[in-house]
Amino acid sequence: MKKIVRPELKNQRTNRRVVMVKSIKGHIQATLKDGGIFRAQLVNLSSTGAQIYSNKAIEIGGGVDLELDSLDGSHCVSYAGKIVWARKNPMKSMGRFAYGVNFNKVTAEHIKFLEDNYSLSLYIPE
Repeated sequence: MKKIVRPELKNQRTNRRVVMVKSIKGHIQATLKDGGIFRAQLVNLSSTGAQIYSNKAIEIGGGVDLELDSLDGSHCVSYAGKIVWARKNPMKSMGRFAYGVNFNKVTAEHIKFLEDNYSLSLYIPE
């Protein structure tokens, strides 16, 4: 069998990602109140976005809010973003669809929350 050689990545990520499986709540921005609420599995997270699995069908370009809980469960912080890619998930037990979410507005408070609760620190290239 011939070995597949991957070409060098031109756009390598500079943001550190944390890999996990955590149940979160989301809301589709364009829908009315409770109709847009969905459950998702957070699979990985960075300061600029996240990957989630869900049974909810969401269109690419659609706006979503993801609610991330603090470690002690005392509060949650909402991250607004948009779906930048979607595909069917082969691991259907975690959700039928996999989504890439790009966060819109990440403030210093959002970054501090990720550092304190998700062990996410910013990557600073040398």
